[in-house]
Amino acid sequence: MTQALCGPIPQSRWFLPLMAASGVTMSLTAPLEVLFVREFWHSSLYVGVFMLSAALGVIVIDVFGTRFVPGVDARVALIIGLCLFGTACIGMGLAAGGILLMASRVMQGVGGGVILGAGLQAAVRVDPATSANPRVASLLPSEDLARSLARFNAAFLFGGAVGAPGGLLVAGIIDGRAGYQVAFVVTGALALGVAAALAAALPSLAAPPGLPPPRIGLPRFGRTSGSRAALVLAMSGDFLRGGVLFTALPLAGAAREYSTITITVAIALMSGVEIVVLSVAYRVIRYIGVVTVLIGSFALGMLCAALLALIPSTTTYLVASALFGVSLAGATASLPVMVVTQVGESSAGLAKFRISAGIGMLAGSVGCAVLEAQIGIAALFALIAIVLLGSAQLAHIVGRRMPAT
Repeated sequence: MTQALCGPIPQSRWFLPLMAASGVTMSLTAPLEVLFVREFWHSSLYVGVFMLSAALGVIVIDVFGTRFVPGVDARVALIIGLCLFGTACIGMGLAAGGILLMASRVMQGVGGGVILGAGLQAAVRVDPATSANPRVASLLPSEDLARSLARFNAAFLFGGAVGAPGGLLVAGIIDGRAGYQVAFVVTGALALGVAAALAAALPSLAAPPGLPPPRIGLPRFGRTSGSRAALVLAMSGDFLRGGVLFTALPLAGAAREYSTITITVAIALMSGVEIVVLSVAYRVIRYIGVVTVLIGSFALGMLCAALLALIPSTTTYLVASALFGVSLAGATASLPVMVVTQVGESSAGLAKFRISAGIGMLAGSVGCAVLEAQIGIAALFALIAIVLLGSAQLAHIVGRRMPAT
């Protein structure tokens, strides 16, 4: 029986808690990965390849899965993604050599790409207000779509806020390489457990009627006015997440010889503030608009990066980390809405957003890891400030081409 005959998918009360659990699994080891490879492999080339391998896995899914992920059952895709991610984390924890480590790292990226893409699709399909017709963007006010995505992001990133300090704590409690390995194995086991819970608790989240069947291949970008510029702008949100939250902040703490607890607190502050802001972000978008939120978010991020470049103190590190959470929340809440509004259809728009996000994650995580080894942490944050300044200007340009949102 098709969804068209059954009517809208009933909202599952377990969806948001399970997305929070998924956020825990994907964030447990994320901030410690760059510290892990930096401590045990001192070559900047190896650090870059390690960071690149996971990002490539995400991009492969985001690019070649653009016409595949939206056409499959989102629950099935989430289960597959979590199983791949969990198996890869266990492989990283048990790896004795570089080949298994790198292969597991690529699989981790593939699993993460599936989870992120399917999660956005599921967030729209699980809500009766947005699941009855695939052309959500043309039927609903942008704040309704923003609310649906913000609830998913808030749940997912709440899990991330809980999980991100956890891996660092394990690595700090257990000395040496064993601490990192235990963190990876525990993360993998948790991911497999969440996959089993998803299979048991969630209803089917099939693709809405009218979408083409799943197909692996290159994406077909629409010619909607301004959509390409919006997709370029969409890279900046995951540049912030991959470059600042998961890479630059941990590296800054290590370079300035802060304790593991201090780095953990900084990551927790950034993630915690982001969750709080995300919970009200759609209301702010309703009153002042997507573009205004974006410009303000990038401006605040630019200020935080400048502070971290100029003032190397623990207090500045913690305060800037918390304020970066506001910046990241603004970008996270508004960028998907901007892309969907430009493209004009929710499933295709979210898939295209994931491509841009994957490229941004690649540029942020790999670029920051390599550049920190070459130019130092102060120069790296100065460069991040320049990138965010350019993002604010691009948001202004895209905003002039958009209808009021």
